[in-house]
Amino acid sequence: MTDRIAIARRARTRLPPGWAIAVAVLFLLMSGFVAHSARLGIGGLIADLSGKSRFYAADAPIVTAIMFLHMVTGAALTLLAPLQLLGAVRRRWRGYHRWAGRTTVGLGAFTSIGAIVFALSRGTLGGPMMDASSTVYGLLMITSAVQTYRFGRARDWPRHRRWGWRLAVLVIASWLYRMHYVVWDWLTGGIWTTPDVTGPFDVFQLWAFYLSYLALLEAYFAWEGRRRRSARLARKPAPRPIRGRAPAVGGD
Repeated sequence: MTDRIAIARRARTRLPPGWAIAVAVLFLLMSGFVAHSARLGIGGLIADLSGKSRFYAADAPIVTAIMFLHMVTGAALTLLAPLQLLGAVRRRWRGYHRWAGRTTVGLGAFTSIGAIVFALSRGTLGGPMMDASSTVYGLLMITSAVQTYRFGRARDWPRHRRWGWRLAVLVIASWLYRMHYVVWDWLTGGIWTTPDVTGPFDVFQLWAFYLSYLALLEAYFAWEGRRRRSARLARKPAPRPIRGRAPAVGGD
């Protein structure tokens, strides 16, 4: 019995081959985005990028520094967040999961604040619509980061898990925003897009790159909840028949 329990525990701490391949592919696909974001962020912090990057504003050094630091923290966040979702990592390296989780929450909050500060103070390329989208996106990420930490501290693991997934989806959405354009350009040649990000597809993208994936995630949570309720009902024992004297038929 003890041997079987030990084998089962070891199996739970191993990452299934399918998940291992999926995570490896995800990191491979995101590597270019992460490297570019980190390089640009560090470059903007240590060098004058006037005329080289539209995010660099010599007349607003504080906002500029916040924006380029946002790129560096965003790159780190993109690597950290997906790993926090892996059950095998959580079970095998609990200390790492806790401290990486706190780091992820902190980076998520700072990265979001940086984007909001830049959007509201300098304005984005796409104008008011993009400013609004970036602000809502940042607020949702801050909320997810705070709630993930709060429910983790309260040891409310189901809610902690769900908010952690929401945070991870929002983090990866930044990369998905770029990938949508890659796929769209390949399929259509880039129709309904404009250099100032105000075309029909651009406007759709401003909201769909994160809200659509959050909607899919909520649909999955609803399906998961129904499945678990059905499983509990199936395991519930049927009521035992009441044994007693049968009532008399007829008579006074």
